[in-house]
Amino acid sequence: TELCRFSGAKIYPGKGIRFVRSDSQVTFCYLSYREEGVIILIFLPQDIHAEAVKKRRRATKKPYSRSIVGATLEVIQKKRTEKPEVRDAAREAALRYCSFVALIVSYAIEI
Repeated sequence: TELCRFSGAKIYPGKGIRFVRSDSQVTFCYLSYREEGVIILIFLPQDIHAEAVKKRRRATKKPYSRSIVGATLEVIQKKRTEKPEVRDAAREAALRYCSFVALIVSYAIEI
């Protein structure tokens, strides 16, 4: 007995199908024509190529920009192209303002 290349089931003598590749080096044994057909479809290169191309086309997302609530597209683009030094200066100014406000609030609570 041999084992089916697709399902792993036992193939008894006189049953099953033997598939010989065109280079005659490898033979595959299958239990039925259905299993042989599935494997042959897997091996067809034109189908594999078309499937891969279809998956690639579907999977890629094209980048796009759009405005969000509270920020127009121009504002977003300006922030994106801002230099790091400008961004750091703005961050420092915001931190100084927050600490100043916290100081005033703490004095107001003490009084």
